[in-house]
Amino acid sequence: MSYCRTCIALLLMLLPVVLPAATKTDPAEDANRRKADYVFMEAMRQNAIGNEDAYYELLEKAYSLDSVNTDVASMLGYLRIVLSNNDSLMIASGYKMLDRHFVEKPEDFYGSYLYATVNDRLGFRNKAIRVWETLDSLYPEKPEIAFKYADALSATRDSVAKEKAMKVYSRIEQSEGKNLAVSSRKIRMHLEAKDTLAITSELQSLLQSSPTSAEYNVFAADVYSVLMENDSALYYYNRACEVEPTSGKAYYSRANFYKMTGDSVAYDREVFHALKLESLDLESKLSLLTSYIKELYDDPSQQSRIDDLFAVLLEQHPHDIEIRELYSAYLIAIEEYAKSAEQIEYVVDADPSDESQWRKLVSLYMIAEDYKCSVDAGERGLHYHPESMMLYYEMGISYNLLDNSEKAIECLGKACDFAPVTDVTMKSKIECAKGDVYYGIEEKDSAYICYERAINLDAGNLLALNNYAYFLACDGTDLDRAEQMSAITIREEPENATSLDTFAWILFRKGEYARSKQYIDRALNCIDTPSPEIYHHAGDIYFMAGDPDRALEFWEIAIEQDPDDELLQRKVKHKTYFYK
Repeated sequence: MSYCRTCIALLLMLLPVVLPAATKTDPAEDANRRKADYVFMEAMRQNAIGNEDAYYELLEKAYSLDSVNTDVASMLGYLRIVLSNNDSLMIASGYKMLDRHFVEKPEDFYGSYLYATVNDRLGFRNKAIRVWETLDSLYPEKPEIAFKYADALSATRDSVAKEKAMKVYSRIEQSEGKNLAVSSRKIRMHLEAKDTLAITSELQSLLQSSPTSAEYNVFAADVYSVLMENDSALYYYNRACEVEPTSGKAYYSRANFYKMTGDSVAYDREVFHALKLESLDLESKLSLLTSYIKELYDDPSQQSRIDDLFAVLLEQHPHDIEIRELYSAYLIAIEEYAKSAEQIEYVVDADPSDESQWRKLVSLYMIAEDYKCSVDAGERGLHYHPESMMLYYEMGISYNLLDNSEKAIECLGKACDFAPVTDVTMKSKIECAKGDVYYGIEEKDSAYICYERAINLDAGNLLALNNYAYFLACDGTDLDRAEQMSAITIREEPENATSLDTFAWILFRKGEYARSKQYIDRALNCIDTPSPEIYHHAGDIYFMAGDPDRALEFWEIAIEQDPDDELLQRKVKHKTYFYK
């Protein structure tokens, strides 16, 4: 059984090691108590070394030996709730343990704190308020408890409880001084009550306590922005920047205000200003830049400005991987794949242990059609990840695109060797890729064997079904089987131009020209990028369907995209169909 480390860490911070107290009992009970004592200590040791399952089981054992001791019961009860996975019986038993401990020992700060927290999480608001109130009365010197008590009161709809909450906040303020934590809570309550006058009064009181605080001025501006008092909001954003000119947060907040109010010119100016400030933390800069990119990345006129912003950030933080990754993602979005790969080169150089970044690098070079760099990146990645199935797989595809079929088959074979036995989906993809390589070097029997394996491994491998069907059609072999496989692909992806083209071509090879024309028309309507092959097929199909003029138009479009195709040249020149 595994459970939340954060919850257990919290438990260990809050609960001291409490051993069962010795009392006069009969010998059997005494023996069980001593056993429980030993088991409890062993539970703590197991938890210290990270053996979580043993820790929980030993706590259960200790409790079964000595269920009287509520200190152990409280710890176990909290764990039962943490591990319950919404099991109502388990939650109820854990809650009962915590409740019993609180009733018997309300002065136990740690046990009562956990009990109050559990009540908060379970939505038992009234019970949580009573426990926090008890703790607050016992430990009035602890402001964190007073905050918990006041927050619980303020979360109710009861006006009396809210008044109590406000008094507790004021009490904290008297002992701790004016501060944002208290003022923000007070203002939230005033906002709920729609008491604008009280909000203004609280803001002015906070600002008077520290008029040169950029943080307080930004907070005031944020509140006025919520109240739709934009003039006042801008006044305090400006003041924040004036009193602390190096405050990155002030400029960041003002930039977001301009964005919200639709002042694009000012927003643009503020983004550049904020990002150039050394004082603005990197997380805020990345958040601001990400938002800025989302707004403007599809505007080509803004791309140079975005590049300039990244240049500023990289000059400030040349070794930060997050900036490089964000820049890479932006470059992918604008289809600058080679430049994106340059950024990932920095990432893998800084942390070569991240296999996913090597895979990204290989893929980016492949998309950029720089296949030599793609295989080079793969080779470098394999130095750190020698058994990476995906690196071998992607390298195999790149080698095939380099027309190096021998290395392609070698890499794909390695990918297959390192693929988990249970990962039939990946094994199917590898077999499909091998089939593509073999067909490319005209070893058709080997190609067909690979496609058969791919489909046997994964009957839903649409790429294998499409490629196998298409090549069968090209060879005029088993066209009925080809039609069946292709029909599956267009049923699954009815707007995939490649799949529709394959189906149309199979029907063409079967002599069903009218049906073929219907599907090539659908393929033409779904084309995302220029495809000389689809236009070539469209010309052939229209010619055989009795429309030679339209056929010529398609052939002419195809030859514009692929001017070196000799068969197309003949068709266009003689305005007629040729088989070869």
